[in-house]
Amino acid sequence: MADSKISGLGANTTPAVTDLLPIVDNPAGGGDLQKMTIASLLTLAVSNVVVQTFGAGSANYTPTALMKKVLVILVGGGGGGGNVTAADDASGGGGGGGTVIRLCTAAEVGASVAYVVGAASAAGGAGNLSSFAVNTMAAGGGGVGVATGNNSTLGASGAGGAGGTASGGDLNIPGQPGGRSITYDGSQGSGGYGGCSVFGGGGAESGSGAAGNNGGAYGGGGGGCHTSDDTNRNGGLGAAGVLYCIEFLD
Repeated sequence: MADSKISGLGANTTPAVTDLLPIVDNPAGGGDLQKMTIASLLTLAVSNVVVQTFGAGSANYTPTALMKKVLVILVGGGGGGGNVTAADDASGGGGGGGTVIRLCTAAEVGASVAYVVGAASAAGGAGNLSSFAVNTMAAGGGGVGVATGNNSTLGASGAGGAGGTASGGDLNIPGQPGGRSITYDGSQGSGGYGGCSVFGGGGAESGSGAAGNNGGAYGGGGGGCHTSDDTNRNGGLGAAGVLYCIEFLD
């Protein structure tokens, strides 16, 4: 092949991973012209990404050596569905946890950063806050569902919990509010659905005379419950939050 400038070569818009690229190895030491496949380049790129995942609790995030930037995804805990204690009672679902997403630099993170990941809610309790100590990142827990009290009136309804708040990120995504409960008559009704986080996973509505369904995915709110026979029942538990640290290495 005659000598050519790169700008004068034909374009390949559908390269294969086995195609070759020219590289200069050890340029500081004089350089050695070599070749590499596109597959090798992709392997290098993927190997420079590390994911650290943290569940409920509090500790410090310590970056992997040579971390240049880290994409932080923080989710608050889901709220619980309300508990019921009266003869005729139905409760709303808990709200979904908020989500905060931010690209942080190595300088912002430093040697380590304190974090909190909200635990699963208690029965009939609000969701728990998650936080990350860069730019005061905070993913709020979902609110708890509200019960109607002793009320068999057609259409009696308990409010769902508020969605968790979100602040301090490049993207701040509030959680979905929980669904309202509904009473149909003296013996029939339904607890409200749990609100979703950005990962979904809110607990489903309950049937008549049933306990609430737990939240599924990270930050999903617990579903509400219903009673018409003097049986106390608990709303579903809100799911715990999570912290993902997707690291890009130098």
